[in-house]
Amino acid sequence: LMRPRKGVEVLLEALYILSAQRKDIHLEFVGSFETVHYQEQIEKLVRRWNLGNLVHFSGFTRDVPSKLQNLDALVLPSLFGEGLPMVVLEAMAAGVPVVATAVEGTPEAVRDGVDGYLAKPKNAGDLANKIDLLCTDRRRWEQMGRAARERQRTLFTTAHMAK
Repeated sequence: LMRPRKGVEVLLEALYILSAQRKDIHLEFVGSFETVHYQEQIEKLVRRWNLGNLVHFSGFTRDVPSKLQNLDALVLPSLFGEGLPMVVLEAMAAGVPVVATAVEGTPEAVRDGVDGYLAKPKNAGDLANKIDLLCTDRRRWEQMGRAARERQRTLFTTAHMAK
């Protein structure tokens, strides 16, 4: 669910920063918007920053595993605490590296530089830098995906979490 606390505006600004130097990064937003008004605000930013050819809104899906398998990375730019975000654990289970903000909860799952990257919250420049780091080194990206899958299987399975 896309809502203001998720930092979508910060992610779009990070993409705008990256678009000046990289043409190989595209964002797919999976999920619905909390309100039509918020969706209109986000679409306005996409137009203002001329990101229409880099952004795709695929909407709500019930088949999260299939959607995750088609992604190179998951970005969760939350502005403040998430608890332990299920979407991060789902991405890790699929072997998808995560770029997220270092808000309470997320660093419990994602180790910066190991399973993905943690950016400063509300900082589009730092988020852009972390995304760029992930995209620059394919070998490192593959290592992070494997590490993410292993960490989820070791610490965050439903059986382990229930204990």
